[in-house]
Amino acid sequence: MPWDPDLVPDGVNVGGWFCLEDWFYSQSSGSKVGHFVATPNPDYNKDTFQLDEKCFVGHVRTIFPQLTHEEEARLLRPYFGCETDLVNLLLRSGLKEERILDLFWKHRRCYVTPIDLSRIRTLGLRKIRLPLTWCINYETPYVLKGKDFAGRDKEIIIHTKPCIVEDPFENDPAFDPKGMNLPCDKWVSIPIKAVEQILETAAGFGLQVLLDLHAFPGGSSAGTFNGVWPVNPRFWSAHYKENFRTIMEKLLEWMSSLSHRNPKAFAGLYGLTPMNEPAHMKGLYDAAGAGVPVPYQAAYDAQGMKSWAQVPMAEILDTLAIGVEEFRKHPVLLEGKKMLLMNVIETSFAGTFGGEDAGAFAASQKGEVASVTGQLGQWWRSVTCAEERRTWAVLDLHNYIAWNPEVKHFESIKDLDEFQALLTDMSLPFFQQLRERLGIKQPELLACSEYSGSTNQDTLLSTTSGVGRRSPNLPRHVGWQTLRDAFLLLQHRAARVHQIEMWFWTYHIRKNVNYQGEWSLQHALSPWPRLKAEGFGLYGFSRCLVHLTCTAGRLVAYLLKSPRSLWLQGLGSRFGFFQATLR
Repeated sequence: MPWDPDLVPDGVNVGGWFCLEDWFYSQSSGSKVGHFVATPNPDYNKDTFQLDEKCFVGHVRTIFPQLTHEEEARLLRPYFGCETDLVNLLLRSGLKEERILDLFWKHRRCYVTPIDLSRIRTLGLRKIRLPLTWCINYETPYVLKGKDFAGRDKEIIIHTKPCIVEDPFENDPAFDPKGMNLPCDKWVSIPIKAVEQILETAAGFGLQVLLDLHAFPGGSSAGTFNGVWPVNPRFWSAHYKENFRTIMEKLLEWMSSLSHRNPKAFAGLYGLTPMNEPAHMKGLYDAAGAGVPVPYQAAYDAQGMKSWAQVPMAEILDTLAIGVEEFRKHPVLLEGKKMLLMNVIETSFAGTFGGEDAGAFAASQKGEVASVTGQLGQWWRSVTCAEERRTWAVLDLHNYIAWNPEVKHFESIKDLDEFQALLTDMSLPFFQQLRERLGIKQPELLACSEYSGSTNQDTLLSTTSGVGRRSPNLPRHVGWQTLRDAFLLLQHRAARVHQIEMWFWTYHIRKNVNYQGEWSLQHALSPWPRLKAEGFGLYGFSRCLVHLTCTAGRLVAYLLKSPRSLWLQGLGSRFGFFQATLR
């Protein structure tokens, strides 16, 4: 292996593929440079009911280079905020549904490819986490519920064919629909056949896939990944248990069917994460927490409405418990050793922000919110038994230090020892204290399905990004790659001591170099940038040659065992699912 084996995580996310986040498609230069991982919320004008869209950084041309010049000229704006905003922007700019579906499928076929899966396996990994939205087509239609602007119940049917689907929730009712002039959020559906092909392909490379439901109708968390940003989440305002159960039932039934219908795809299935970061940031806005006004609080005040953060934490946990209940109903998944990774996040709890900086959740990432972590552990032990926690029920907490206000100290470090000391204070406690505070001892299963090598969510300020600030006091021979690798090694080694499974976020950021150094595993582990950093010696060239040979060898072996049609699909440079064939 051309790198320290401790640099290799247990798994990697393939973000930006089927669940869109704006910063993945931002520009690295120009008038709107993408360098934040969490895009700041837009300003709200309470007199005109308008949001200032100038902060949007997702670049339409970057995600859809196939746009014609005429289509690009017709765009009402060149930037988008989230997936549903992108769909509505294209519709309002005059593009037809068929053309929008075509653009989405060109992205989905090529953003991650069989070649990438070969590279992931060659990097030493065996597991990938695939973020998906809730909007999935199955062989039979199903119904989800929501609310319209007036608060009336609303139902939508998700049919069997790929299409644009209206969200069951009509945005955030705090906004006057006439003033905002916001159309209902719309999603591009994901045919389950496409997911099945990904599982088959992954199995062909010796990989397994964790299906991660990353975004829910109405938005279940705060952040651009929720699919409805910049408006506030609505999932927890109505019908959340019923909708969650429906979504779980459909997906788990399909997963189980693979065991007899498509054994190869079943072999490529690792398991399921029922919901990503449930109610993320609710604790920040909760009156019992930091009590920070929700974004656009003036819109709520004008109509005497309460914000989305009113849902009790017990209701959220009860909803998540449905995922455990439904998973148990499928013995074929248990017999097949498939895993349930239950993701929870401390920021949904008011206690996370008690006495803390309201703008960050540093304490939770250091493992210092003992009461919240204890509540999570108590809940998890109440809905699972010890045998389940040893075999298939995995509690999963994300960990990032990039939002810790203390990361500013990295900008003035004098040497590697000082850097390591800061990491020991900001990152190490999470791993050292997690099991004790959860009350979950080894060998019961824990995971961290998202983390990175970043020391600041603004990559232009991060010492590990390659584009950020370098401490003027740091010796010349200590480069940013050295710092980044030291951070990754600390996290991986600490996690392995405490048996916490680590999944890096993310596999690659194709278009924006500002994120590649610390958020892209492809760039972090690839021998090519290491060759450049370490000098073009014989040893460096040989490492690159070995890596290239192994990647090509795996790809050729896969193609030789595959149907001839795959040879006609760019020799692994794109996936074979087409909009037409999926109909």
